Amino acid sequence: MALEGKQPPLWYSVVFDFWGTRTLRRLLFSVIAVGIYTAIIDYLENYVLHVDFKPPTTIFSLMGTVLGLLLVFRTNTAYDRWWSGRILLSTLSNSGKNFAIKLNSILAETDTVNRKFFSVMMGNHAYAMKENLRHGIKWDEILPMEDGILERLQNCYHVPNEIIAIVNERIIELYRAKLITDPQLLELNKHTDIAIETVGSCERIRTSPVPFSYNVHLKKFIVFFTMVLPFGFIHDLDMWSVLIVMLIFYALAGLDAIGEEIEDPFGQDENDLPIDKICKSIRNSLNALLKVR
Repeated sequence: MALEGKQPPLWYSVVFDFWGTRTLRRLLFSVIAVGIYTAIIDYLENYVLHVDFKPPTTIFSLMGTVLGLLLVFRTNTAYDRWWSGRILLSTLSNSGKNFAIKLNSILAETDTVNRKFFSVMMGNHAYAMKENLRHGIKWDEILPMEDGILERLQNCYHVPNEIIAIVNERIIELYRAKLITDPQLLELNKHTDIAIETVGSCERIRTSPVPFSYNVHLKKFIVFFTMVLPFGFIHDLDMWSVLIVMLIFYALAGLDAIGEEIEDPFGQDENDLPIDKICKSIRNSLNALLKVR
């Protein structure tokens, strides 16, 4: 079964569906607060104090340039983590399919026991890795296995790695029974190695977020820039400056919010990787290639 992709929405539906945008929902309170702040500054400056404080445009240009560089680094770093996660999931999927193709040519067609064993275990490995990256295992997603295996998994330290250890043990059994040759053993071991390495690489992404101090510094810079920004508009635009400042803040804070969301791509947010669909595709492909009914 092919992996189903999400069809991109029409551009005008995205533009006008404000409340459907998760970023806007997250930032709604902050955007409104910025608008109120700008309105207060405008009222005090133009109708009460009459200070006529108007900073030179050079200040906004310099601050905007620095802020832009910070946001570019933030966004690129987050997207690189997201894309690296997608590459790793593709590697796991392709390796599992190659593993099944090679086993299909090695195992006899009548050997339904081993065919089902490898199909179930490698599919379970994908689901176990998915939930391990989300801080837990959903045992209802783990298909029934041979006696004693489920208890072994429930009492182990790391379920995905333990599954591969069990798979490797079965491969060694087949090798000792002369059902697998030396070259075939080496080929199959490559794919179990890839499975272990993929899990480790995904865990590295999840457990190594962008440094907290960097995120705090960027947010402080955005807030400071937004606090100064109204003074560049209120004298020329009056109350229209409220809308302008709100839009600029939404653009800047939105980029930061998107970066926060995708820097851990293995969660269940709408912009995270479709791991559930990928795991389903892996399981279906294994069953098809190993001819498991």
